[in-house]
Amino acid sequence: MTGPRRPFWLPTVAALAVIAISVAAGIWQTHRAQFKRELQARYEAQEKAAPIALPGTLVDAETLRYRRVTVAGQFDPAHEILLDNRVQQGKPGYRVMTPLKIANADLYVLVDRGWVARGMDRTLLPEIRTPLGAVVIEGIAAPPSGKYLELSTQTVEGRVWQNLDMTRMAGLLRYPMQLVVITQLNDNGDGLIRHWDRPDAGVEKHIGYAFQWFALAVAAIVIYVVMYAKRRKQK
Repeated sequence: MTGPRRPFWLPTVAALAVIAISVAAGIWQTHRAQFKRELQARYEAQEKAAPIALPGTLVDAETLRYRRVTVAGQFDPAHEILLDNRVQQGKPGYRVMTPLKIANADLYVLVDRGWVARGMDRTLLPEIRTPLGAVVIEGIAAPPSGKYLELSTQTVEGRVWQNLDMTRMAGLLRYPMQLVVITQLNDNGDGLIRHWDRPDAGVEKHIGYAFQWFALAVAAIVIYVVMYAKRRKQK
C-alpha cells in the first residue's frame, strides 16, 4: 500500500525559483560582459589618442575617463597616503597616492604613483621617495574606481588608509581637487612598481559566469521535466 502523495507544487515552486534566479543572474553577467566590451573599445581608442594637458580648472570627471593626460606641478608629500592591503604578485603592500598641486592653478589632482612592498613589521612604513620641486606626470585619468576600495571597519590610520575617500582628501588640502585619479605611467626615479591592470579586463570572466548560470537554469528544467514524467507514470 503506497503512502499519500506529496504535493507536487513544492518542487514546482523550487524549480521556478532556481530557474528565475539563474536566468536573471545570467542576464546580469551578460550585461556586465557587454559593459566591459564597451569599456575595452573606449580604453583602446583613448590609449591611441595623443595625451592632453590636464586643465587647471575643474572639469567633469567622465570627460577624462581613460584619457591619457600630462600635468605639471609639485607633489605634496605632507598629505601623501598609503592604501593598505594591495597585493602585487602575491606580496602584500601599499598603493602610494600623492596629491599634486597643478602648476599655475589653485587646484590639486591625486596621483596613483605605484606600489611598494610592506615590511614584516606593520608599524614601520616603507620609505617613499617623493620627488621635490616641479615634475611632469603622464598617466591615465579616470574617476576613482573599485580598485581603491576595500571592505574594512577601519578607514584611516594616520597615513595608512583602507579606502580612498576623495571627500576626506579634499578636506585635508587648501585647494579643491579634480575628481579624477591619474594612474602614473612615466618613471621619475621613485622606485615604485607600476604594473597596472587594464580597467576593462574581465569580459571572459563574465561570459563564463553567464554560461554557468544559464547551464544551471537548463539543468533545473531537465530535472523538473524528469520528475514530472516520473510522477505521471506512477499515476
